[in-house]
Amino acid sequence: MSDPTQTWAIWFVKGETLFRFLAVHVAWLSWAGVIPAPAVFVLTLLWFGCLGAAQAMAGEVVSVIEATGASSSRLMLVDWTNERLTLEGDSRREVPLDEVVSLHFDRKAATFSGGESLVLLANGDRLVAHSKAIADDVLSAAWKTGAVQNDLKLPLETVAAVVFDLPAAKADRQRLFADLQTLPPGDDIVLLANGDRTQGEFEQLDGAFVTLKQATGPLKLDRSRVRAIRFNPALTSAAKTEGRRSVIALVNGSRFTVTGVELKESELKLTTSSKQVLALPLAAVVSCHVYGNRVVSLADREPVEIAFTPYLAARWPLVKNANVLHGPLSLRGTEYGAGLGMHSRMSATYALMPHDSEFRATVGIDDTANGAGSVRFAIELDGKPVWTSAEITGRSVPLVIPPLAVRGAKRLTLLVDFGQHADVADYANWCEAVLIADPK
Repeated sequence: MSDPTQTWAIWFVKGETLFRFLAVHVAWLSWAGVIPAPAVFVLTLLWFGCLGAAQAMAGEVVSVIEATGASSSRLMLVDWTNERLTLEGDSRREVPLDEVVSLHFDRKAATFSGGESLVLLANGDRLVAHSKAIADDVLSAAWKTGAVQNDLKLPLETVAAVVFDLPAAKADRQRLFADLQTLPPGDDIVLLANGDRTQGEFEQLDGAFVTLKQATGPLKLDRSRVRAIRFNPALTSAAKTEGRRSVIALVNGSRFTVTGVELKESELKLTTSSKQVLALPLAAVVSCHVYGNRVVSLADREPVEIAFTPYLAARWPLVKNANVLHGPLSLRGTEYGAGLGMHSRMSATYALMPHDSEFRATVGIDDTANGAGSVRFAIELDGKPVWTSAEITGRSVPLVIPPLAVRGAKRLTLLVDFGQHADVADYANWCEAVLIADPK
């Protein structure tokens, strides 16, 4: 049975539009002299006070996108378990988590401004956390979200890099992210704040020093001089997840993968793939994307063919879960955790499975283009064009591709073609590119 207080609060918030309508009429009556201005002021304070209290008691306002194609906004999140969401709109209903594509809260993640400490995992997760020490192949980090702090213990083999001091300049941050992904394997590499680098075999991190083993002996570096450490990718591996997984984005810029979710009052209990249980306030969550039984990220599949036609001589790779410059996928200030980074002119072809029924994505030119770039996105099924965008520039709003039926097709090809301005800054993103599978 519902809590009577929560039920009252839900209906109060659901009636927000009506109350706003009445507020306009009260303001008009005040202007006409029917209601004294002090009374209007008091009524306004009471209204916003009651609305704030009602929203707090009713729960979070969310928008939900489902595998069926249904999209609902301004629903109250009543409960969230590893099996289902309980939502309150015109009526209360339960949505199996396997049917959820994404869940969005009414807030945005903060943008990095410099000075943040990050832990970057081999599976693409990013934690805004302070690395305290590394000993016995375990990274100890303090991860604070709101008033809740989690003391993390991460196997070092799952850690791709740690950043102690994120650069303040956007271009420097982009360069750092690219370096951490593209520096050659074979050694652990320490990037210093002055731009220098040194490499060797990582030995230890404590509160004062980073220690590397080199051919000439141990090298101890003052931690305050170190910008980041990139661990040898030949020795790192992503934590394996079986079945459904949820990728949760937080207001502080963290993004991480969990296999279990349970809402208890206003706090989430999360289970990681390594079976570690974490807690964080629900108010810290920006979004949750669910992958598994019905939703497959295209970045999780290997393309059967990649074709690139350079405009002049420069060649560009296909990049998974990052833009083509190896930085975060970002369109008009919104960051996306999954997708593909491409450059004109490029195509990537994927084999489709018999149970694949639909393709979805949001496309645009990455924010790192600073408004430049001009491309056309296109999709082919079995070599036949089925969708083409108008010309898109770095100032265009993100374009949501209408759900595209792929059932029965064998091949899905994504293309990015030149626009009017050759290939300059054509950093083309296929964000949240997913395949929707038939129900099992």
